[in-house]
Amino acid sequence: MKTRLRDVLALCIQTLVLFCLTGSFILAMAQRQAPDLKLSPEEQNLAKAIMAAPDTAAKLKAAGTLINKHPKTLIRPRVAESIADAINQEKDAAQRVQLAGEYQKIFDQESEQELIGSVLVAAYADAGQSDQAFATGAPLLAKQPNSLRVLTRLTFAATEEEKKKNEKFADQGVQYGTRAIEILEADKKPDDMSDSSWNYYKTLLPNLYQSVGSLNLMKGNRAEAKAKFTKASALMPTDAFNYFMLAGIANDEYNTEAARVRALPEGAAKQEAMQKVIPLLDQVIEAYAHALAASESDARFAQARQGYLEDFQTYYKFRHHSTEGMQQLIDKYKTKP
Repeated sequence: MKTRLRDVLALCIQTLVLFCLTGSFILAMAQRQAPDLKLSPEEQNLAKAIMAAPDTAAKLKAAGTLINKHPKTLIRPRVAESIADAINQEKDAAQRVQLAGEYQKIFDQESEQELIGSVLVAAYADAGQSDQAFATGAPLLAKQPNSLRVLTRLTFAATEEEKKKNEKFADQGVQYGTRAIEILEADKKPDDMSDSSWNYYKTLLPNLYQSVGSLNLMKGNRAEAKAKFTKASALMPTDAFNYFMLAGIANDEYNTEAARVRALPEGAAKQEAMQKVIPLLDQVIEAYAHALAASESDARFAQARQGYLEDFQTYYKFRHHSTEGMQQLIDKYKTKP
């Protein structure tokens, strides 16, 4: 059964891309926000060169020329933000890592380093470089403990590593995911986050519960895992993954207790203990029925579902001495149109 649980975990690697601010025309926006902004002719020409550059690498190079010649230019904050945004929108993770590294050399002020920090964390994570992602994210969170961008991406990175049976980041993943959940459930949008970004992050709440549940399960904390998967299933009732996890946990609880009871010496005490195991078996049967119902039309779970169905039939027949009513129990949990 533990093998079945691992198989389902392996099916659900989540590739979640963090949300970011929308870019803008550097010079036009700067002058719109401050009409009396005084820029030298050279600064204006260099800013136009950034806008005219054909790709992000070229924009970064042009920005480097501007900052090198005019390190105190009044449009520096806008340039830094725009370039960081352009880097974040690059599809190739390795390219993002490289460009973010070059950005850090050009934009060396603390606020600029923090601006690119979350972009670099996501880039490292997307590139499969989890060690670098967590090493980069930890100092950022020390300064900005409520950074949802970093908290969520590292939580999902830890979960992705967990699917590879790598427990190295499990503790941090639980810590970061729990903090992200607290921020979202408190419904207190960070001051530096747009409404659209905040709304996006709120949609990630079920995934965060799911990830923290998976990480707790890896750590052997079944009670916490069960609580998190239960919450995730309530928030996202159509996701079969949560029900498979809950079925697996219920099955483990039942088998652990059943093995303990079987080891007892024959007698009245053993018979009494066996009666207390029956409700655990009923919970397993109900959990399996829910998982099978939720996964019926989900191709991702076709193989895992077959194994769970075999176990379900065995348990149901053992408990009820027949398979009559078995399909009706599954149908009970099917989502109504």
